[in-house]
Amino acid sequence: MAEVNKETLQTEVEKLLKQVLDLISSHKWNRENPDHQKLWKEMVDKAGQLHKLVKPKHHKYMLVNRDVSPDDPEFYNHIHPIQDLLAFLKDPHANDDPEDQTIDHKFSFRVYSRRWGHDDTYEVKRTSKGWEIRYDVVGLCNKKGQPFLFENLDHDGINYPEELPGYMEWLWDQAKEQGLSHEQVQEALEQLFNWVSLCEKNTPKGVWEGFK
Repeated sequence: MAEVNKETLQTEVEKLLKQVLDLISSHKWNRENPDHQKLWKEMVDKAGQLHKLVKPKHHKYMLVNRDVSPDDPEFYNHIHPIQDLLAFLKDPHANDDPEDQTIDHKFSFRVYSRRWGHDDTYEVKRTSKGWEIRYDVVGLCNKKGQPFLFENLDHDGINYPEELPGYMEWLWDQAKEQGLSHEQVQEALEQLFNWVSLCEKNTPKGVWEGFK
């Protein structure tokens, strides 16, 4: 009997979700419309009932973003977790989180230096807590590359974008959350430090050469 209820609920939730999405895509959705409110509430309530029958697995980011337990009725008060629920019913592995593939992998990138007039090669290893920098100053850093990446850049007087630490952290997190391959992380680092080299090459000249 429970199996029949599950299949019936699944069909009803799919139908209700489609109606909501169709209204949104056609720009007719209005949260103040009583009929739309009723449609939304029915969809959320039935999704909660379906959840109790199947106990689905959700993406980790979904659990973080919703900030409430999946057993809480509020959890399904959003389209994305309902889509996750239906995806799980079609494939139990649909919401599996990607595997972090690049812990302890070594990468390299080149950075132009005005002081030396050529590119220098930096080596980094992605660790469980951040990056390990191997250049003149060697050491373990946080996800932002602090402190040793920036000690090396500053020591050579290299200009870099203010947001570079944030980009380094974002890349570390994406490598984990998206399961980026070695090649994807390597390419991303090369893109990032091509930006650094471009910044360094475009340092103002003339009177400014004595500043840094």
